[in-house]
Amino acid sequence: MLKNILSSIFLSSVFLILFFSASLSITLFAQEELLLDSLITGSKYRITMYNEKEVIGKVIKQDTIYVYMATEEGSVRVRREDIFSVSRSTVPRLIKAMFSLGGGVYLQSGGYNSYREADKPGYTFNLSAAYPFSENKAVRVDLSYSRLKREPYAYSLLYYPYDVVYAKQNIDIYSVYVDFVFGDFNTNTDFSIYGIAGLGIQHTIEGEYEYSDYNYYDSTYINRTYPSYSSTFFSMAIGGGLRFKINNRIGAFAEAQYNMSTYGGLFLFFGRGYFPIRAGVTYSIY
Repeated sequence: MLKNILSSIFLSSVFLILFFSASLSITLFAQEELLLDSLITGSKYRITMYNEKEVIGKVIKQDTIYVYMATEEGSVRVRREDIFSVSRSTVPRLIKAMFSLGGGVYLQSGGYNSYREADKPGYTFNLSAAYPFSENKAVRVDLSYSRLKREPYAYSLLYYPYDVVYAKQNIDIYSVYVDFVFGDFNTNTDFSIYGIAGLGIQHTIEGEYEYSDYNYYDSTYINRTYPSYSSTFFSMAIGGGLRFKINNRIGAFAEAQYNMSTYGGLFLFFGRGYFPIRAGVTYSIY
């Protein structure tokens, strides 16, 4: 029941986030200052081309066909008919890269009903780097480490004297995702919401644990070790979040995801999955 409710909430949230992100981007784009007929030689501008390439620098010469500008990389010539918009702001419109560091709670659902406290939360940390290729789209590489704790049954002790004994086991999960992020990557934006959709790999290490094996015939106990076991799965990530600026470079974010792993080679909706909920800081490069 819990996993179905959480999954439904996340799927609904993703559609809402994508809708509002697209609406916000359109609104901000419509507010771009257009100065196509008022370029002044000697002044600095940010020129945006139809292919979304930006040129930032001082106008040193212009004619009816070309605009000549001095930039940090040197002198460039821009054809007037290729100019989409001009702004007096010399800050790049598009963020070049955004790095994030965060941590939070790691929830699980499905597939572990043979353990006591199967849905007990764990913790998670992540490091990501996003590279926008338009004002509302970016590709992101996300690395994360998470830990869960389980209490598996020591099944052999279900014989005489019928005491149910639990062991303690650590579950370490290492994840790598390549995500598409749909949001607003305009440098003038102070607050934005975004959606996430991606694919990746989860490597899970189920740690060893100690238990006592009861010998029914001579009423003795033997201490045994359940060995560590590792497995690797393909995984799908969907989710969303929000971020806001603290200053021109540093910001903060909060996001939630549903990470759905393959089971028997298939992605099973509402099956085995994880719900990382994180918050942290961002650093942007212009």
